[in-house]
Order: sequence, then C-alpha cells, then structure tokens
Amino acid sequence: MPPSRVSVVIGEDYQLKKSILRDYLTNKKYFIVLDDHYKEGDDVLDDLEEVLPKNQNGSRVLIKVTDSGFLCSFELENGESIRPDSVLVGGPLIRLKHESRQFFILYYGKMTLRIYMGEKAFLTTWSRIYSVLELSAHLKIYCLYLCVFHPGIEISTRQLYQLWVAEGFIPYNSEETAEHYLNELIDRGFIQVNKRRAGGTIKACYVPTFAYAALVGTATMMGFVRTPDFEEESSANTKRYIIFDDPIEFFSLKHSDMDLQSFLNDSSENDHLNPIDCENFCKMFKHLRVLNMGSAVLDQYPLGLENLFHLKYLKLNIPSLKCLPSPLCTLSNLQTLDMPSSYVDQTPEDIWKMRKLMHLNFGSITLPAPPKNFSSSLKNLIFISALHRSSCTPGILCRLPNLQTLRVSGDLSCYHSGVSKSVCELHKIECLKLVNESKLSRMVLSEYQFPPSLMQLSLSNTELMEDHMPMLEKLPRLQVLKLKQNSYLGKKLACIGSGGFPELKILHLKSMYWLDERTMGAGAMPKLESLIVNPCAYLRKLPEELWCIKSLYKLDLHWPQTELRQRLQTFEDMEWWYDIQLYPYGI
Repeated sequence: MPPSRVSVVIGEDYQLKKSILRDYLTNKKYFIVLDDHYKEGDDVLDDLEEVLPKNQNGSRVLIKVTDSGFLCSFELENGESIRPDSVLVGGPLIRLKHESRQFFILYYGKMTLRIYMGEKAFLTTWSRIYSVLELSAHLKIYCLYLCVFHPGIEISTRQLYQLWVAEGFIPYNSEETAEHYLNELIDRGFIQVNKRRAGGTIKACYVPTFAYAALVGTATMMGFVRTPDFEEESSANTKRYIIFDDPIEFFSLKHSDMDLQSFLNDSSENDHLNPIDCENFCKMFKHLRVLNMGSAVLDQYPLGLENLFHLKYLKLNIPSLKCLPSPLCTLSNLQTLDMPSSYVDQTPEDIWKMRKLMHLNFGSITLPAPPKNFSSSLKNLIFISALHRSSCTPGILCRLPNLQTLRVSGDLSCYHSGVSKSVCELHKIECLKLVNESKLSRMVLSEYQFPPSLMQLSLSNTELMEDHMPMLEKLPRLQVLKLKQNSYLGKKLACIGSGGFPELKILHLKSMYWLDERTMGAGAMPKLESLIVNPCAYLRKLPEELWCIKSLYKLDLHWPQTELRQRLQTFEDMEWWYDIQLYPYGI
C-alpha cells in the first residue's frame, strides 16, 4: 500500500488493518512478495487466507523461503506430507496445499530439498563474500560499513553520510561524493533505495537481509568491526564495535584492551545507563571518533566526555537535559551533534568556537548571541533542527553563512518581521520548516518573506487564515511544499498566477478540514508530480487545469466526498497515466 495510506492505518487494531487491506485489494490484481520468510510459528498463511480476496483474477503470492522446514506446513495435492529429505529437486511442477489455498513450487537440481537448500545457502553466502572482496579498496570500505545497521531497517542517508565523513572515508563536507559511492553499492545489490527526495537524490535506504550476512561475516573476518556475536580471543585491534542487543551488558564488562575508534549502539532497547559506567567508558576509550549511544537513556550528561578530543560524531539520548554543558563545547573536532530528545534552552557562548560543526539535531536548541569580541562564524554548519524562534535574529543567523536546512520551532506569531528578515539573510538556505507552538495567537504569513534559494518549505500548526498561495507561488526554485497539520484554516486555496510555482514537484496538504475549493490558473505548477490532500472531506472538485500537467503521475485523496469521487471516475480510462489513490477504499 502507498506510504501515505500506511501512515493512516499504522496505529489501528490488527483485525481492522486486515479488513482495510482486504477492501483495498478487492478490485485489484496483486502480486505480493514476502521476502526472506523464515520465522517459525508464524500465522502468515492464516492471515493471507483471511486477507486475500478469492477473486480468481490472476493474482499471485510469492514466498521466498530461507528455511526448508517451513515447507512442512504444506502438503502435496494428494494429501501426503512433505518431507525435506525425500522431495527430489528438478522434477515436475509440484502442487502444494495449505488449508484451502493452493500453491505451486518448482525446484531445480539433482538432490533432495534438504541438501539442496543447505548447499545453496552456503554457496550463495560465499559468492557474496567474494563479491565484497573483489571490490576496489575505497568502495570495499563503504560496503563493509553497511553492516553497522540492522538489515531491513530504514537508514537515513544524511546519517550514513555523516558517519562516513566522521570515519574519514570521504572528504569533509562532501555529500555528492558519498551519493556517488552509495549509487555504486546500489548497482551491485548491497543496499537498496527506500525513499527519494523531489530532486531525485536518495533520502533513505536499507540493507537487504540476503546481503547482510555476507557483509557482517566479511567485516568481522577482516577485523573491520566487532559484534557480540563474533567474539574473538584478542580484541586489541578492534576499531569499531556494534551493539545490536542490550548495551548494558557491554558497559558492565572490562574492555580495556580495545583501541576503539567507533562505538555504535543499534539496539532498540531504551534502558537507562549507569552514569558511573558511562564515565568509565569515556576514560577507557579516549581515541573515539564516533560515539552513537542510540536509544539508550542517559539521566545526565556523562562526565569525562570532553576528554574525547578526537570525537567527530556524537549521538546521545538525554531527555532531561535543559542546559548544554560548557565542557561539551571544547570538542573542537565535532562535526555532528545529535541529541533529538533534548530540549535545550541554555547554550554557552563557547559553542561559537566549534568551527567544524556541520549538523545540530535537537528537539529544540537556543543559540546564544556571539560574544562581542568574537568575529568568526560557524561557516561549516549546514543543518539545524530545531532552532528556537528566539534565536532567529540577524546577529545569529548572519554567522551561519552556509546553512542549507533549518527547522524553526516556537511562538511564530510574534516578531514576524524579525524572523523573516533573519531567514532572508541565509543566502544558501534550501529547506525551511516552520513549526508554530503558540496556542494563543496565529502566525501571519503575509508578514514573512522567504529567500529565493528555497527549494523545500514546510509549515505546521501555523493556523493561517489568509490564502498564502499567491505569495508562495512566486518562489522561483520551490520544489516541495508541505502544509501540515493545522497549517491553514481557510476554505479556499488559489494559485491563479500564470506560471506560478514554476519548479514545484510535490504539494502536500494535510489536516485542512474545511478546504472546499482549490483553483489554479493556466500554466501554474507546470512540473507538479505528486499531489496529496489528507483529508479532503469538503473538497467538491479539483481544478480542470490539474489534468493538463503532463508531469503529474500521483494523486492521493483521503476521505473524498461522493461528488468528488464521481468526478474522478472520468479518469478511470487513464490509469496508465495517473496513479489515483482514494482512501479509505470503497467509501
């Protein structure tokens, strides 16, 4: 199902999810692939029986099996049980049966299924290991590093590139180089794309399960990484250590013989770490370049962290932190400071001395005014999320000359001109996200100005009353416009200027509950590719000019009323051109 639809049902009851999926598939022809199915005791076949409609329209389900024992849940058409040690491979097509469903399976070879699957898995793993070893020296490093992420889990390319830079694999501040190498690994099948941005660059990716085993096996065999699953007698040469389970066990052990450069906690556990253990950890590993504590909770800032002089990448989970400690600002080599659960309202002036900073990621952070006798700037800082509104002053933002991505949160209903003027000083800004947190007053967008370099704009909780399209359509480079929850409370949106939004590709309108009319002029949004309206319960019709846009290929409408649904039936014969999705299906 489309990601936008999944996000709507993700929190619903499991039985309701199955009912929604069955309704969604009722009049569709589907081909479903269950990748790397191996878990014992799964009810997946029973769920398929309940969910998939029996409409005999040529739909198929392909299950990629990695455990031959899974086939024992089937039986032959004549009712006989399947025994992995007796089924010959390479024979005629075998008809299999599970409950009332029938499946077909065909194997090739000259041996029994059990031997075949065992040797096949062995040969496949070694062939992938050889394919890793045959890579060029520089590409081999990027490839092996993928094993620090769980297989199948979404990886932000922003985070991946930051780690590559911090590890010293690619030059400082060179995301174009990182994307080039990532595409090479994609072409070789070691990693797959999950999401792309409007401009086509990769936003998220993941390591397939079938590739991960070879990667982690090769990386540990070469001493590139170490994990608890691959313990060795000597750990003196270990440079990178990855935790996938409980990090508390690692902290409770003695690891003084390891000369660690990178420690990455990829566990989903959010256990509280003992402050004493954290302090001992900082004393023990003074040559760390990468320290990612992941979701493990720290109740306080770990003492001794300032002694990790070589640190370039730091991720901590300290929900209680309100004041950024001054010793942290002495980490002059730090490039990425990632503390998404911390809401910091006091930051020392010394942060302006961290001249190598590239990425600041907080729940919210307040930057102080630079010292009067300090003339330098954070010229390498390209990403801030989320900067408190009080820090959006000309005196602060003018010291961030290369900032490209900025998320601002706070009371945006005050000091419109000050915030607007400050943002316009960011001549290289490409992505701007404004999140209003005031419950007493509304943001007035007409008092804002936006820099012409802007390519992405997102508004949340702004509760705008006036139609802001005539203002925003003049931005010459804008490609993505997301008007999120409670961003607009009016009934009409009009893009009436000829040639308005000349570069816009994605328009996302969310939680505009009262929107009943959308109009656009001829030639507006000539490059629009995707339009999402969620919900559109009062929207009577879409502008006819929308169908003249040749680049449009995706239209998602949530909870459309009957009149609008009937109008869209006109385009049923153009499914080859438009991907029209209506949610929920059948209403």
